[in-house]
Amino acid sequence: MHGYCTIWLCILLPLHSLAQLSVDTSYNEESLVREVFFQANASLSHISFKGSYRALGLFEVNNEDFPLKKGIILSSGDAKSAGGPNQNPATSSVHRTAGDSYLDKLSGGTTYDASVLEFSFVPEQNTIAFEYIFASEEYPEFVGKGFHDVFAFVLTDLGSHRSYNLALVPETQLPVHVDHINSKRHNEWYIANAYRKSGQWYDLLEYDGLTQVLTAQAAVVPGRKYRIRLAIADVHDPMLDSSVLLKEKSFRSFNTPSTEIVTNSESTLVTPHTILFDWDSSELSPDAEEKLRQFADDVLLNAAKAIWVVGHTDSWGSDTYNEQLARRRVQTVVNYLARLGLKGKVRLYRRSKGENEPVANNADAFGRSQNRRVVVSAEF
Repeated sequence: MHGYCTIWLCILLPLHSLAQLSVDTSYNEESLVREVFFQANASLSHISFKGSYRALGLFEVNNEDFPLKKGIILSSGDAKSAGGPNQNPATSSVHRTAGDSYLDKLSGGTTYDASVLEFSFVPEQNTIAFEYIFASEEYPEFVGKGFHDVFAFVLTDLGSHRSYNLALVPETQLPVHVDHINSKRHNEWYIANAYRKSGQWYDLLEYDGLTQVLTAQAAVVPGRKYRIRLAIADVHDPMLDSSVLLKEKSFRSFNTPSTEIVTNSESTLVTPHTILFDWDSSELSPDAEEKLRQFADDVLLNAAKAIWVVGHTDSWGSDTYNEQLARRRVQTVVNYLARLGLKGKVRLYRRSKGENEPVANNADAFGRSQNRRVVVSAEF
């Protein structure tokens, strides 16, 4: 019997290992950013990394169901500890490296073992985006207890020197961490992964919880230089690891549709209609109502599959107030489209981005007038 058990173990162990997430920390930051993370359509320069090189690596997953197959892992602990099975509810690696002042302010506490990956780029098109997953050992025990590890994707316009954190809970201005995405709050973005074999990715990941795939996105000015900081750290103490998984080749530059009709093999997207608003107002002007009537006619005539309504503000006012104002503007547009006959006839998606994606300079009155807007578009 002992001989048979040995044979079966030799067969099963390789199969089990294939189900794990594996990490290689031998890559440097240059090769990870240029060869793993980056797509074309933007020039790239000044790549740097601060932190322990045990916290930065290339991850790969041999599992058809897991949404990210390969990419960069950036951790507050040892990146190699990310691989499953999840047999420890409190995996911790202490590097004894410095924290990060921006993450101190964002978290409201002292940070430790910060890992910061930075690079500069010049986009050729008007939007940048990338996909990621956040995972942490602080789930679920430390939700709401002030020990949430913190991370941020800080985009800085090197012309205006304005900075924006792109790591936000969808349709909010809340930074992503264990207190904002968990089993009770914004739980549509949460995946439990308890260490007692009850987690969805128990065999794959060590972490006790993780987010769904999230998208970081921002409007940019083609030809202008930007810098982005991808940073993660422990908060209040250096214990309990967290990581961000950045999808391979997902950092990209692309154009928001700007022609009358944009067609690909699957769908047609109508030109976004921009509805402008007066300062501190969510009321529609006569011109805005006319634009929405034209938009609704197109949607009904051509049997649209879905429509999007995305609200924005200028930079005056607090982040919280501007988020609320953007939501009111979106609701005003949605209500008007409903009165025009769209209610119940087409899927509707809404987002409120506050002041985070300006299309013009907020330093002057004209620029602010262009940023006080709702953008509507439709897929056919």
